[in-house]
Amino acid sequence: MQSILSASFFVSASGLMSMIAGFFCSIVIARLLGAEGTGLTALASWVAITGAIVAGRGIPAIILRYISRKKETPEDQTGLVTQLYRKYIRLVLIVCFSFLLYGLYDYFTIDINNAFVWAIAGLICLAYAQGHFVVAADHGLGHFHRTAQKTAIGCALQIPTTIAGAFFLGPAGAMLGYLARYVPQAVGLRDYRSKSGTADVEITDQMVRYGQSNWISVLLDTLVKTRVELLFIGYFFTVVEVGYFAAGVTFSSLILQLSLYLAAGLTPSFGKFFDDGATEQLKVSYDRSIRWLTLLLLPVSLGGAVIMPELIPLAYGSDFLPAIPVAYTLVLFSLPPALSSVPLSAMLAFEKDRKILYINGLAAFILITLNLIFTPMFGGLAAALIRGATGLATFLWLIYHCHTRLGLNINLNSLARTLVSGLACALCAYLVLAELGGLSGVLLAIPVAAVVYLIALRITKSIPGEELEIVGTALNTYTPTRFRALVKPVIAVLGATPRN
Repeated sequence: MQSILSASFFVSASGLMSMIAGFFCSIVIARLLGAEGTGLTALASWVAITGAIVAGRGIPAIILRYISRKKETPEDQTGLVTQLYRKYIRLVLIVCFSFLLYGLYDYFTIDINNAFVWAIAGLICLAYAQGHFVVAADHGLGHFHRTAQKTAIGCALQIPTTIAGAFFLGPAGAMLGYLARYVPQAVGLRDYRSKSGTADVEITDQMVRYGQSNWISVLLDTLVKTRVELLFIGYFFTVVEVGYFAAGVTFSSLILQLSLYLAAGLTPSFGKFFDDGATEQLKVSYDRSIRWLTLLLLPVSLGGAVIMPELIPLAYGSDFLPAIPVAYTLVLFSLPPALSSVPLSAMLAFEKDRKILYINGLAAFILITLNLIFTPMFGGLAAALIRGATGLATFLWLIYHCHTRLGLNINLNSLARTLVSGLACALCAYLVLAELGGLSGVLLAIPVAAVVYLIALRITKSIPGEELEIVGTALNTYTPTRFRALVKPVIAVLGATPRN
């Protein structure tokens, strides 16, 4: 568990920086560009990232899962990276060039501003694709600190670039902020490529099949979990309605992103357990991962939903009041898809890539079908409810499959206790907001609800004592000295004394 915790620490730190920077930039874009500009930049950035995933064909997944098998033979490691990168980058460049062509088309048919938006989207596609490949190699070999460092640089560049770009250049300038975010992650491939020639490394049929299945699954997963609704809302309504939905989905996306960051080390860690035959250790880590991810994200989901009616107008302005029902619904239902990262990582460790492909394909089909039926009639709220129901059903199926087919069980009693604590947290936030409201209510509700949640966790004994000791020791080891004074009271309230 220590290795998973250390991985989660570095990746979560970088994830928090990324989320804070992304959230701040979304507010800047909304304030400077309004709902229409927000909708255009959200749609263009989503299409750019989806294009990078399409062009990737699952090759980063192969690197992430199998590069650790070459850890003892550096020449095979560099050979694997070099061979796969050559296949990877060709289609990436073609897709990026297609964005530039579309921008040229917009230049003659619409205006130069739209043209620049899609031209920059092509550059974002390239930077994201390159960075995704490098991050896969970093994570596969346990170099999580590299990702954290490069993410910090990207976030530091994103904020001023977005502010200046949106102010002077509009949506196209705001897109430059996204580009600045991904460029630093694209640096570092040279560390994994041979300087004196490339060894021929066998890429087995299983590796290819794994990559292809994972590619299609991730692509479908991207459609299910991110912003495919923007296409339906944009087609049946207006770009302003797209802006409302994009504002609402920003908050639920923060929770999903945090889940991905916290669980980033699970796929390589579970995979190593499986390769080494450490089945019992994998089972224990699976249960603990579900429990701790629930513990961290449940108050964010329930408490976040409670404060949405106050937070949306505070963050985006009164023009975005129609986004409140969408934001409330998406945040409330964000926990199940966020927790899905754990069973998905376990299934990937067992190389059940085909099964993941099946469930993601089915979920995507249901999502698209329901959106075609209900979104034209009821708009963004219907799309939000459909996403929530689809995410919940998918999570329940994944848990059931891991239980019945892989023998991976979860402690339902502990999860029920955590749920009670989460409800106490949300109730506390609701009462504070009902009494005060506005900015002062939000600022008071968050810390008070957090303290109530910690106390409730201790009263309900949601966390086994031995796990608290492990976490306390890990935090004492990996937390910088100047921040330990902030961490120790939290562990103390929960009832643990870290071992030195």
